[in-house]
This record gives sequence, structure tokens and C-alpha cells, in this order.
Amino acid sequence: MSIILGFLSLVISMALPVLILFFTGYEGLHFSMFFIIPVGALIVGYICGYGYFKGLFKSNTYITGKHYFIGFILSLICIVGVEYASYMITCVDPQTNEIVYSLDGDHVSNYYTDEYGDLDFLTYKKYMIETTPISFSYKNKSLGDVSNPIVGWIFTMIDYLGVVVGCLFSGSMQKDHPYCHSCKLYKKQKDAFNFPKMAGEGFFTQLENCLANEYPQESFNNLLDSVTLSPSLEEEEHFLCKLIYCDNCKTASLKFELHELNAKNKLEINSDFEFLVDVDYESLMNFINRSAIA
Repeated sequence: MSIILGFLSLVISMALPVLILFFTGYEGLHFSMFFIIPVGALIVGYICGYGYFKGLFKSNTYITGKHYFIGFILSLICIVGVEYASYMITCVDPQTNEIVYSLDGDHVSNYYTDEYGDLDFLTYKKYMIETTPISFSYKNKSLGDVSNPIVGWIFTMIDYLGVVVGCLFSGSMQKDHPYCHSCKLYKKQKDAFNFPKMAGEGFFTQLENCLANEYPQESFNNLLDSVTLSPSLEEEEHFLCKLIYCDNCKTASLKFELHELNAKNKLEINSDFEFLVDVDYESLMNFINRSAIA
């Protein structure tokens, strides 16, 4: 499955920027924000790797270094594919001598320059990198253009690196799913309940007491009955509990996230807080069934 999905996403990632170039004349692969963040390249790279890593997830294959290496190779293929396909549709308008993108025009390979010679694929790419002005703008206002070979190569390498990073990032997104190494399966995961941040100390004290109880299953069930997944709490600081479980070996855990307001008064997950506790599988299944019925 990973081979099929990987091939499809690779084709899409190569076709998308080429189609944008063909119909609009804009190189989407080289779109950047804040001058150096290669947004276009990151998106292309993410699409490139998404199918391959999603296929690994769907086939319950644990993602390791060798899979990231394959993702790296896919990103290189994507870069070469986009650049070569773009070159193949690059033509010159004989009346204006301007570059146009067409399937049946006067191809750029028919031309040469005194400094670079015949414009084959590699020569043309070098010519464009070293001579194309780079435009800088802020809030729709142009700050000027820079045409310098060194600057051109720096920004090109940043874009290529963006494709690689985007591709590998798609893999890390899939790898974040909990994995059961005993069963060689990705565990199931779902949002279970939330509660206000101010109620955290009381809840975790009750949870600790339940797990230390002589009859933990009954007390744990009572604790779960007292909580729910409230959409209204999503607008304020709160704890979110996720259920993580494996139906094959019947193991289960509760993973808690702390959502707090940042300096900009926006909710975000506190990366410094992490709480994971193993719980009774049957009690968790009963809770899921009761929640589904409700």
C-alpha cells in the first residue's frame, strides 16, 4: 500500500507546481513568506511524502530511519521531476523574446547565450538561478528586487531543503501515532473528555486514588462517569484526555494534554506537560460504549 500511495502522492506533488506554472506562469515551488520561509516548497514536500508515510501507517508498519531515508529519496525525485517538467514546457516567444510556458512553442533548448552556451536542462537551470531577480515585498508593497548569483543559489537551496523537510515532516506526523510493538499495530486513539485547568489537581488526585484502590475498576468507572467531552471548554484553558488502546493485546492508557493561553492569548498545547497512565482495558471499553450510546 505504501508503494502505491507513495507513487500517487509523488506524481501529484510534481504535477501541482508544474500545472500552476503552466496556467499562471508562477513558480509555486519557490513561493516564500517572511523572505526566507519556503512555504511552497514545504507544501510540495508534504504532499510528496504524505502518501508513502500514510501507506506505512495503514499497513501498520512502524516508521524507522530507513523509511525516512526513502522519504528523502522521494523528495529528491520530486525536486528533479518538478524542475525537469518545468523545463520541458519552457518556450520563448519569438516576437517578444520572453519566456512562455507551452507544449508546442519554440522550446528554450533551441537558444543559447554567450555566457552560458546552449540552454540544455542543467545550463538553463543555472542561468535562471543566477540571473532571475528575486522580489521582496511586505504587506503587498514591493521592497525591491535582488539579482545576484550567490543570492539566487542560496534561495534555491532553501527551497530544495523545504521540499525535503516537508516530506520528512509528513512522516513525523504519522510516526506520532502510538504504536504497539507487541502486536505490531498502531493503537487506536480518540478524544475522551476534558475538564477545566483549575480542576486538574482534584481530578488527578482522584485518578491516583482510583488506581491505588483495592477495587480500581469500580472506582475508575465512577470517575469516568463524572466527566464528558464539552465543546464549551475548548475556548478556555483545560485538560484534554485521549484514550489510547490496542484491541489485540487489550492494553489501554489515558494521555492528558494541557491547553493553555499563550502570550498572544491563544490556546496552545503546553509541550512541557505530559501525563500518560495505564488503565484497565475493559473499563475503558465500557466507557467508550457508554459514550457512544449517549
